[in-house]
Amino acid sequence: MTYWVSFDMNVTGGTVSIIGTQGEFSARQRVSYMTYVDNSSPLSVNYSVKSGSPTVTVTNILICTWAEYQANKTLLDGIGYFTGDTMPRA
Repeated sequence: MTYWVSFDMNVTGGTVSIIGTQGEFSARQRVSYMTYVDNSSPLSVNYSVKSGSPTVTVTNILICTWAEYQANKTLLDGIGYFTGDTMPRA
């Protein structure tokens, strides 16, 4: 099944690339991409180190089917992700 995966990623001390996406990451940013998951193993995010000795922290994960994402794209793209302080309002 095809899923939409989105998460905040903070990279310090180097640069990484995430397999299945384009570009290199060396700071805090939102990463989103479509992926196929066959439900036989846990979902994972694989990255390769491009430079330095990076520490990668992933938070605020959103996972939904591709069909759910397409049906709710405007709402999902506009979410102010929950940080633990206050719940965002729709």
